[in-house]
Amino acid sequence: MVEVYLDIPLAGAVFSLIQDATLLWMVAQINALKPRTRRLLTGGLTGGLFHFLLLINQASGGLVHNWTLSPIVFISLPVLMVGCTFYPVKFRKFLTILGNFYLLAFLLAGINWGIDTLNQRFFGWELSLWWRFLIHLTLIFILGELGWGVVHRKIWEQLCLYPVRICWDGNTLETVALLDTGNRLRDPLTRVAVMVVETAVIKHLLPVGILEIINQMQQGQADLQFELSPYWQERFRLLPFSSIGTEHGLLVGFRPDQVVVWQKELEIKSSNVVVALYNRELSPEGAFHALIPPDLIRDDI
Repeated sequence: MVEVYLDIPLAGAVFSLIQDATLLWMVAQINALKPRTRRLLTGGLTGGLFHFLLLINQASGGLVHNWTLSPIVFISLPVLMVGCTFYPVKFRKFLTILGNFYLLAFLLAGINWGIDTLNQRFFGWELSLWWRFLIHLTLIFILGELGWGVVHRKIWEQLCLYPVRICWDGNTLETVALLDTGNRLRDPLTRVAVMVVETAVIKHLLPVGILEIINQMQQGQADLQFELSPYWQERFRLLPFSSIGTEHGLLVGFRPDQVVVWQKELEIKSSNVVVALYNRELSPEGAFHALIPPDLIRDDI
């Protein structure tokens, strides 16, 4: 009769769940995806359960059938974990995600093997399960930062991204904005600061006349004669700007009733700001959809 104590397999399974969930989170960051926490935990749990079976098999000397050591299982397990976490995605995207997962997993395995080899040869330290867990978790963040800059990007997002609310003509838009320290754009009429918002996130709240003007400017046409309501006639703006690749450009903008920026617990309100509409994505990852000038978070302008 084989006696198996479950404390080490259970602890190993819990550690594996956390490690695998963290690895899947890192893969999500690399691929600009935002799976829900429960999906990450489901993927991690899949790996944790398999690790539990491996430890049971090792502790019992083969109590669990040897299918747990099959190469087919080791190959298919990441597919199942990635599927549990990211489904549904397009097939090509799935292959990219899976490739990143395999890459990180193999790098982690190689580095851990190297650490164990160096330790056995030169130091002979006894590394407990807890220390191995911490080392593995740390390596995930190091690889994510060195390879893709994930760690500093997340820190940057926490420091430089602000929830904002724009109110105008009975409409309200809430989105996330990036603090753009290089934004020196000013309304030539009133000299107030300008924030930039993606047209795609706000166009469903704009009047047809404004959208027609934007479309016409995209086509290089100069006839800007459209009938606008008194509200828009007073608040409509054409904003000249210069940037890399565009020496003399024009943005369509308007003066809202109010812009609210949340800086941690502080709520900053301003009515002296112009919103410019930008026809492209500001963030390829979709992390933010607007740019705010430094004036907006210093104090009310």
